[in-house]
Amino acid sequence: MIYTNEKIKKKERRFYKDLVPKDADAIIRILNELINYSIENEEDLVEIVERFTELNDIIREEMGWRYINMTRFADKKEYAEKFNDYFANVISKAVPYSIKLEKKIYDSPVSKNISEEYKHMINIISRNIELFREENIPLQIEERKISNKYGAIFGTITVKFKGEEKTLQQLSPYLKSPDRKTREEAWKKRFEGILSKKDEFNKIFDELKELRIKQAKNAGFDNYRDYMHKVKGRTEYTVEDVLKFHESVEKKVMPFFKECMEKRAEKLGLKVLKPWDRSVDVEGRILKPFNSIDEFVNKAIKVLGKVKPLFGKRLELMKNSGLLDLENRKGKAPGGYNYTLPETGAPFIFMNATGQSGDVKTLLHESGHAMHTFETVNIPITYYRPSRSEINELASMSMELLTLHYWNEYYPDEEDFRKAMIEELENAILFLPWCMTVDAFQHWIYTKPDHTPEERADYFGSLMDRFNQGIDWTSLDEEKRYRWLFQLHIFQVPFYYIEYGIAQLGALSIYKNYLENPEKTIEDYVNFLKTGYKVPIDKVYEKAGIKLDFSESYVGEIVDFVRERLSELEK
Repeated sequence: MIYTNEKIKKKERRFYKDLVPKDADAIIRILNELINYSIENEEDLVEIVERFTELNDIIREEMGWRYINMTRFADKKEYAEKFNDYFANVISKAVPYSIKLEKKIYDSPVSKNISEEYKHMINIISRNIELFREENIPLQIEERKISNKYGAIFGTITVKFKGEEKTLQQLSPYLKSPDRKTREEAWKKRFEGILSKKDEFNKIFDELKELRIKQAKNAGFDNYRDYMHKVKGRTEYTVEDVLKFHESVEKKVMPFFKECMEKRAEKLGLKVLKPWDRSVDVEGRILKPFNSIDEFVNKAIKVLGKVKPLFGKRLELMKNSGLLDLENRKGKAPGGYNYTLPETGAPFIFMNATGQSGDVKTLLHESGHAMHTFETVNIPITYYRPSRSEINELASMSMELLTLHYWNEYYPDEEDFRKAMIEELENAILFLPWCMTVDAFQHWIYTKPDHTPEERADYFGSLMDRFNQGIDWTSLDEEKRYRWLFQLHIFQVPFYYIEYGIAQLGALSIYKNYLENPEKTIEDYVNFLKTGYKVPIDKVYEKAGIKLDFSESYVGEIVDFVRERLSELEK
């Protein structure tokens, strides 16, 4: 691959060239103009939506950079204050006017006879109107402020490990150490750090829970779970379908999970497998995919380019344009994300790399999101850009598997390469029980809202027993009950997790197709990326050459496929 210094060129505005994104009065003035705009025909309606889309892009770009800075420098209060200020004094003030505009669009006689191309948009607008409550705006402002405290606290936690100060993320590589005492110490130190903030995290979460419950009640729902199911637009499946998904994983994945844990214990020569024995290679090999961040990125550019040259070029453009922050450091918020910057016309990738194999998976995962952004950021209808997580996560999880056969860029040693492939595929299935744990936990939290922090921890412990079989947590009861404190989604993006499970099944189905017909699968994948959210998600999945399905029989089929593929790789 030939590297260039080419950078991303920012998009030009069509309608609001001089608008300052911090000017709430100007934004509201534009929204009022759109509300008063005459809708005589479909062309008028579409122009209003396109103008609204550009206005949204201007606002989201500003909010995006404030969020990025807040997470990059989580230990600096001024960045959180700037983000919270924008959310409270610009975005939240604009929301009621946006809803008025949506009501105007929906109530227009034109919308009742609109062409097929825009019917899905009208359905999305209808749901937005149905769920909006003005009294929820101050609650959402407060919720956002409080949830941001989680990342700020987590990012500042450090512990002493082997005479050095380490962040919790920096301890992760030691969990792969062939020396059992080292990985046990690292595992316990991570929990020592998180449990030292247990009371603070519990207080934050209880405050969030109450704010969320109020929002659901205001919208006329019995509980926050059912409210969020509707907010997230899950019209293609029900809450009951999700609960059946939990059961499907318990029946079809847990036997495989237990079998894998038993094999792992046997290969490690252990009578019982402890939590700190999950990540170490059973043959004592430590995969070291890169030595520097530059090497890390350049290899990802090559890998993506082998799937499709344009994919590699796009990541290179992001690198040249300063749209990557990948290494872990003190004061940085946990986790990783791809944040779409609609005016830039590209995304920003944030993660916490520490030089281990999981970093490769994370960067390629976020690169899948990034390619999705590039394919959809210019869709002129904001409602048709990918907003559903079942769609977004299919893009990212599929990219992990579509790049898998090119991971030898990171692992030139044939045995390391084989190990990495096995680890990725095995973990794709072994992730599902954790996904169900996180989702089931939230179902319980918000349908049993009067619980105490201790009852909450007890219930999480029972879920660990249900979905963590084959691992011995004896004498680790506190750690088992509070393992959920590591999961930022529970704090910051409630009920955004089951989508990972749905998308994981889809991604494995795409990988199955790839093994049978690589060219057709990549073509389908790109068509899927381009589709965004122009149609309901079952139709979006069809574009990818797969089906939206998480039934017991389908889960069983995917487990059987992975088992067979692993057998081939292990020969």
